[in-house]
Amino acid sequence: MKTQIIRLETHDDYISIRDKMSWSKARRILLVFPRRHPPALQRLDLILLQRQAKALGGQVGLVTQDKDLILEAQEVGLPVFPTIPAAQRTTWQSNSRRRRLLRFRKTRKTDPQTIRSLLNETHPQSENIWLRLIFFVLGVVSFSALMLFFLPSATIVLKPYQEEQSIEMRIRTSPRIEVVSPSGLLPAEVYTVVVRGSLAGDATGIQPVGEKKASGTVNLINLTNEPVIVPQGTILRTFSEPVVRFETTQNVTLPAGNGQSREVNVRALVAGSKGNVPARALGTVEGSLGLTVAAENPQAIFGGSDRQGRVVSEPDAVRLYDTLITSLAENAVEELQKILPDRKILLPETLIIERVLEKVYQPAPGELADRFVLNLQVEFSAWAYDSSQIERILTDAMNANLPVGMATVEGTFQYREIGQITFREDEWAEFTLAASRLIKADVEAAQITAAVRGLPPEQAVEMINHQNQLAAPPEILIQPSWWKRLPFLTFRMVVMEE
Repeated sequence: MKTQIIRLETHDDYISIRDKMSWSKARRILLVFPRRHPPALQRLDLILLQRQAKALGGQVGLVTQDKDLILEAQEVGLPVFPTIPAAQRTTWQSNSRRRRLLRFRKTRKTDPQTIRSLLNETHPQSENIWLRLIFFVLGVVSFSALMLFFLPSATIVLKPYQEEQSIEMRIRTSPRIEVVSPSGLLPAEVYTVVVRGSLAGDATGIQPVGEKKASGTVNLINLTNEPVIVPQGTILRTFSEPVVRFETTQNVTLPAGNGQSREVNVRALVAGSKGNVPARALGTVEGSLGLTVAAENPQAIFGGSDRQGRVVSEPDAVRLYDTLITSLAENAVEELQKILPDRKILLPETLIIERVLEKVYQPAPGELADRFVLNLQVEFSAWAYDSSQIERILTDAMNANLPVGMATVEGTFQYREIGQITFREDEWAEFTLAASRLIKADVEAAQITAAVRGLPPEQAVEMINHQNQLAAPPEILIQPSWWKRLPFLTFRMVVMEE
């Protein structure tokens, strides 16, 4: 078995040895005393060391050459060994001090004369029976008196008078307010959220739309002495505003000589009636050919026609934007409610548009379309306040107006918003709250028990009614039921409220 060896010094005593033993984890603790000048330990010290070893779940033994110490150790039942190896080889068998004493008592011869004298000393003497009777009666009387005080108990059930207390208070909240004020000033926090959405709508705008292109003939005039080639698709334009452009529909070669001309067919670039121009409205050739060739239309060019077409108008765009932004605002309120911390109350009336991140019409206003789509991404913000702070403001105001002799009924406080909220953007928001709670007549249990102790129930009910404002007469339950008075001890009475 593992043995913890503790080597002692001359200056060690019971306390230091006990401290060294407390660090041991082994089942056997071997205390090795020095050969010269071992620690001076008394029999009581050895007994305490033996108890310390048992408390640690082990056994203690000694290695010493000191005869006195060996005798003391054997007397208290501690194993003693001459050397450390002998202690490790030998099985420890402690001689119980109790066994030694029993063996000593069995072997000891008792003197008969001594036993006889002891019996004579313990012979009972006669007692006064009247004295015993007096003590018995006094005991019964004392017990009965204690019963009068400790046996009876009572439960007094009260139903205090209750009424409603209400108050209306105007609250002003703003992110600029930093601390709660009893006057109704309330700090607010700003929360933001980004929402996006799309909405399609019908285009209701009407405008003429080109259906056919105007066409006709134009004379091209050579301004040089060399032949000039005019390719198909050459652009001609009118002199006056609005400018109308035409293109040639064939290749033409003008003969050499200033003033030589050829007739060519032309067609308006854009369909519609605006391509119809009167005679001699054309006169300019675009591009480098304009330096060598001139154009004129001796006859009017016509044939362009229009039809009525649907177009995305500005009112259409505004209507679709208003509808979609309203829907996004409702979504923003829902999203803000989700991200608010506990006990935070959102003020939806303070919702504003911080910025429009994306606004795209497809197709854009002014373009032809029967239907169009608006895509929006908007950042909204709104204010929220802490409900615990508003409850503190309202509670403090109601406590300031609490009638004398009344107390609040726990769990009955509530408040609600009345009227419309007034919101001045970036400054403050004002709203009115109506708060209410139940209050009851304040009842002092200690005063009641002190006033009615020892009284009959009927008299106690009358006194409680006289001293307190109750909604109904009190109920008094006495245990045991045959007891006719309330207890004299106040701690044997319990006052309860319905």
